Amino acid sequence: MTRKLREKVDAPGVLYHIVCRGVNKCRIFRSVRDYKKFLTVLEKAKNRFEFYLYSYNLLPNHVHFFIEVGDISVSEIMHYVNGYYAGYFNHRHKRSGHLFQDRFYSTLIDTEFYFWAVSAYIDLNAVRAGLAGRPGDYRWSSYQFYFQKDYVGGLIDRERFLMFGGEGSIEQLRLNYLEFIGEEAKIEKRPKFIKNEKFI
Repeated sequence: MTRKLREKVDAPGVLYHIVCRGVNKCRIFRSVRDYKKFLTVLEKAKNRFEFYLYSYNLLPNHVHFFIEVGDISVSEIMHYVNGYYAGYFNHRHKRSGHLFQDRFYSTLIDTEFYFWAVSAYIDLNAVRAGLAGRPGDYRWSSYQFYFQKDYVGGLIDRERFLMFGGEGSIEQLRLNYLEFIGEEAKIEKRPKFIKNEKFI
């Protein structure tokens, strides 16, 4: 029987699939520097608020990520991330006004059954959008960190995430997750492949 992970929203241990979209579908990333800056802001937020990040995908006009909150609410985390990045973006690109559409969209992930499925959905998002032929071809996704056999970075909480996949070594769970993504990709209705944009 699938167990509930947590009952109370915003209690420590609650998991969210977060989506943030550019206002009026505008681009929120115009260059490689912008993508890198957003990831830097996300890592700063992790250090500041001590939440877990399991997956992300940065698309030209929106972002997805999957987090587990600690003692700080998801609203406070997102206010920091979006506010910090929007300030940078507006200054760099000489614009003013809101960058993100309204408030962020969040879905509470309340059962273990959906844990890997949500992350696979996020990792496949660039493929679904026609920005890459395979998830490993897209630079701005967390998939690369699961594809790597050895990961020593601090952005993704890979080992903690993989342990939700059941019993076995971390390496076996990693391979199981990659296989799971492969199976999910087979049942996706993919759009026609579009050559990835070049960002400068």
